Amino acid sequence: MSLSLLAPLGLALGLLLALPIAAHLARQVPRDRQVFGAMLLLERVVKRLRRRRRIKDPWLLLLRLLAAAALVLAIAAPALSLRGGLPAVGGSGRVIVLVDSSLSMSLVDGGTTLLQRARQDAARMVRSLGEGVLVGLVVFGDDAVRITPTLTPDHERVAARIEAVEPSAGTSDLRSALLDARRLLASERGEVVVFTDEAGPRIVAEAEGEIERLVAAGASVVPRVFAGSPARNVAVTSASYGDGLEGGQVTLRVTSYGPDPVEVGCEVTLPDGQRIPIFVDVPPLGDAEERITVPTEAAGGVGEVRCDDADLPLDDSRFFHLPRVGASRVLVVDGDPGDTPVRSEVYFLERALAPWGSRSGVQLDIMTPAGLADLDPQRHRVVFLANVADPRPFGPRLVEFVRRGGNVVVTGGDNVTADRYNAAIGSLLPAPLRGGRSVADAEEQGVAIVPPDVSRPLFAPFRRAGKSAFSRIRGHTLLTFDPYTDVPDEMETLLTWDNGMPAMVERKIGLGRVVVYTGTLDLAWGNLPLQSVFMPLVQRLVGWLGGEAGAGPARLDGTVGHPVELELPDLAMEPVVRTAAGEEVHSRVEASRLVFVPHRTGAYKIEIESTPPLAWVAVNTDPVESDVRPYGSIAAVEREIAPELLTRKVDLARPLLGMSLGLLVVQALAAFGRRTA
Repeated sequence: MSLSLLAPLGLALGLLLALPIAAHLARQVPRDRQVFGAMLLLERVVKRLRRRRRIKDPWLLLLRLLAAAALVLAIAAPALSLRGGLPAVGGSGRVIVLVDSSLSMSLVDGGTTLLQRARQDAARMVRSLGEGVLVGLVVFGDDAVRITPTLTPDHERVAARIEAVEPSAGTSDLRSALLDARRLLASERGEVVVFTDEAGPRIVAEAEGEIERLVAAGASVVPRVFAGSPARNVAVTSASYGDGLEGGQVTLRVTSYGPDPVEVGCEVTLPDGQRIPIFVDVPPLGDAEERITVPTEAAGGVGEVRCDDADLPLDDSRFFHLPRVGASRVLVVDGDPGDTPVRSEVYFLERALAPWGSRSGVQLDIMTPAGLADLDPQRHRVVFLANVADPRPFGPRLVEFVRRGGNVVVTGGDNVTADRYNAAIGSLLPAPLRGGRSVADAEEQGVAIVPPDVSRPLFAPFRRAGKSAFSRIRGHTLLTFDPYTDVPDEMETLLTWDNGMPAMVERKIGLGRVVVYTGTLDLAWGNLPLQSVFMPLVQRLVGWLGGEAGAGPARLDGTVGHPVELELPDLAMEPVVRTAAGEEVHSRVEASRLVFVPHRTGAYKIEIESTPPLAWVAVNTDPVESDVRPYGSIAAVEREIAPELLTRKVDLARPLLGMSLGLLVVQALAAFGRRTA
């Protein structure tokens, strides 16, 4: 607030204030004369005359001084400048209306959403504009959409389009909206009226440059701000699954943007429909983290966390990826069962994957080779062929399993016959097998494994510790291959023996992988099961193949309003994108990528008809948009650029002149009353 004078020289008339004072100090002649003869009374008379020369009627003098001062100030024409004033809309003849439809505008306040109030106010303003005023409309969320290609005098049509604006779950791109407004104005003067909540740390900060350009072009930006009183919201800002051998955990974070502590009821829904209810205590302007244990068996896909909050329902859900959990993830084919459990080919493998029994870890489906007939691509993610003699009866089934996203681990042993494997699954092997080869006597230690490259995802957990333990693995008999060459992203040697022979080789086929370990999972060809690295290596191998980083459907994360891209392994494929309800979503293929833009949160799957999904996509809102508190102000930015635009001036000259005349009348009546008294 500031005070200015249009005619500062008028203050010179303030010298007139001396006139009333002089009049009150002038000699005052007594109205009644008294004759006296005694000289002794002279002293008393002198004292009485002195009292008569003092100022009389101070209140009357004050009224006259105030009247004169008000008149002097009125002549100086003072004006009071107040912050918060808005420029008149329509005076330039061009008005651009910007309506914020982002997620935060769906905040419920007083029974209606902020967007509903903004639409009503904007439509009312447009209908009230004078005839001949040109109007444009831009709606903005994740991006700006110019509803009117050019300015139009049809106010009713623009008002109807404003009333039809639908809420979105996206962010607020005010910068793009102001850019469209500047293009509509075409460097002419005008008013850009923004109906928004100014919520979030980015909306105003990112738009400062466009506000400055509009003001420089002679336009003014008029904010119409709608906000909750007070602003409050509770949102699920993150949810993720942590892979583990005991079912794993879903970790969720619930954040409160309000001033009060709240308790919210939440529910975790797994892809197979299992529901886990919980209650979360959230502090004011803070967040709370909760962990929910996943059952030992659960279908893979996209799960959901939903919390009850009436303020802003659009961000009450968070979607997360969940791999298949439970016994059905791993099928183990025991090629040499043995007469005792310890002599079984897979005894050590079973103990490594389920160290505390059948109710913990990966609960294996262990069977003889005939059990491959029960191989179910919908249930099994990893198959171990442990010293299996003849895979030929199930060769085509295994090839199809891998091509569709399954994973096979082949290990050596005395039962493995090169010719049978080459005939049955030769198209899956890194190279044709030559069979087992002795590299040392059984009594000797044999060759050792070279420590792995820990930059590979499979061995990343051994980066800090455990890498050196690989060198203690020994083997005296190994499976051998015909010569082959590594091909990046297709066929790679993961581990080697110190004599240069491959120890573990990976090959990608279609959507799946095949890993061949040239030793055995028991003690027949080496000491691997007795080494400390055996259990973590086997657990990591299964997680790598069948968990988050494994083969099978890709798992992508998306944000509402932003493109989601999937690299297609085969350009001849024609995949489609569907919601969890089966609705097809518009998509396109660009080069070798499938691209689609989700406009709602939820689970999406990319698939080819009659085949397992190529990818699962968990689409969520931007957590930043859940913060409904204002961090910046359009008015504050514009006031720094051009303070005069958002300043309201009050002319004080007329009120002061009226006050002066009123005081003159009052003092005249007071003086007249005193004379007649």
